[in-house]
Amino acid sequence: MATESLRVDAGAAGLKALVERALALDATGSARFSTLAATPDNPAVDVFVTTPFSCVASRRVAGEASRDGAVVSLQDLRDALAKDSAAGAEADGPLEIGPARDANWLGALPPKSGYIERDIVPVNVVRDLADQGRRLARQFSGPMGPPRSLLEQIVLTADAEETSGAPVDVPMRMIFTCTSLGLIPGPAAPVEIPRHLRVSTAGRWIRLDAPFGSVYYTAGGINLFG
Repeated sequence: MATESLRVDAGAAGLKALVERALALDATGSARFSTLAATPDNPAVDVFVTTPFSCVASRRVAGEASRDGAVVSLQDLRDALAKDSAAGAEADGPLEIGPARDANWLGALPPKSGYIERDIVPVNVVRDLADQGRRLARQFSGPMGPPRSLLEQIVLTADAEETSGAPVDVPMRMIFTCTSLGLIPGPAAPVEIPRHLRVSTAGRWIRLDAPFGSVYYTAGGINLFG
């Protein structure tokens, strides 16, 4: 079985943080590589990770993947990043990750382009919504985690004035994904880190671009991962 690989020229530390947090949410999760159109001298890859919130999240790195769309185990990717970090050689060559696990990815990737920016939301608004959601989750969660009704609750309406189409309903599951994966900065973050999120859409996909990564969800109630 062929081994998938990922060369990371820049951004390994941020990717490692995302993968570690995604594994803490789901030890059986997967990662998928999406190569981006770029000049041969400046290739890039969006690394997507699964979450238990029926959303996917991504972080962009400079580098190249063994193939567009390749799926690997989060555990294998974490181990490869840790080995590379221990060697102290971020750009010495591709990370040998492990066997392809394409069958583990149950849905399509979000579009690579075509997004329309719909709104800008302050980070403190997202953090407050997440705090409220966690309080409710502690009250009503069962053995399977937060109830579906809480995850599906619309907690933010972006582009309410409909400047680019119908308003965008952002469910709690996207907010939980942002905060659980550490994609928004805390109060002690350096001042140069942005303190806002951008809400964009492409067809039925909603994207939240946070300072440390992006979260995607298919609007209309289609749940990709549970």
